[in-house]
Amino acid sequence: MKRLWPLFLLPALMLPSLALDPFQGGLAPSLHHWLGTDPLGRDALLRLLLSAAQAGAFASLCAVFALALAWLLAATGPGMDTALSAMRSLPALLWLIPLAAVIGTLDLPLLAPLIALLLAPHLEAPLRVKVEALRRGPAWATGRVQGAKPFLRLLAWAPWAASESATLFPSAWLGALWAETTLSALGLGPGPETDPFGRLLAEQLPRLAYGAPSAWAALLLVLVLAWSLSFPEPSP
Repeated sequence: MKRLWPLFLLPALMLPSLALDPFQGGLAPSLHHWLGTDPLGRDALLRLLLSAAQAGAFASLCAVFALALAWLLAATGPGMDTALSAMRSLPALLWLIPLAAVIGTLDLPLLAPLIALLLAPHLEAPLRVKVEALRRGPAWATGRVQGAKPFLRLLAWAPWAASESATLFPSAWLGALWAETTLSALGLGPGPETDPFGRLLAEQLPRLAYGAPSAWAALLLVLVLAWSLSFPEPSP
């Protein structure tokens, strides 16, 4: 459960954007602005942290939706196996890029369900194995034999489902994070009214060649996000 920490970023989706102050744009790093300011006068460090937090919160939302949809697919019969196998044949991002190119920029209300829909088939396969093993076991039939209603049986198995979801949450979160970040970096993500993490990285990372502190901070943050959920959780 320790690797569910990105869920605590969800309130970041409600944070306002940083105020613009063009007269303070392009300032060099100082004690007041550790990484300087961008051309629109926003503190570079605060902008980087806010964009990363909101991107992580968005990825958490997508991961939760994807896991819920994956459980729904895993509980159904084998009728959709062909369609799910086709969707699993490519990473979600390779489906998203042509879709975004055809539709145009994908704003967050449309991008979130699309990412969840494309991630769910990849999560469904391991969940279906768990569900099928559970259905064949004696514990599954206990509630029915005792006359428990479907809602009560669902409630009884909710902790088990949450535990199984927690093991898949990191991969779902990273998949959603990099999908949104890559689309934004390509100009196919949210529009100019937002300040997505991908667009910020596309702006900052090329400045590594000039040794810009904000560029190195952006690279460090990318590495931290990539490593944060990449290692297995230590055994208790």
